[in-house]
Amino acid sequence: MGRSDIKVRVLKEVIADLGQEFATKDVSEDERMIKAHPFDAKHSHYHAFVGGAISDNRGALNVKEIKKGTKRGSIWRKI
Repeated sequence: MGRSDIKVRVLKEVIADLGQEFATKDVSEDERMIKAHPFDAKHSHYHAFVGGAISDNRGALNVKEIKKGTKRGSIWRKI
């Protein structure tokens, strides 16, 4: 299991429903993400995998990272 296993379609759906700025855990803790990745969500690095998937797909998701290392992961801004 790794960040390449995170479903981009679900990422897009969740991010579309968030505000202009959001944290990685706003995405990873969303019920749709947990439901789409039931075994992965229990992995000790799940939140990091989601953050990595957001980063890997930032162009397709139209987001940019504006701050790293907060208690809720990176902070992202829609562009």
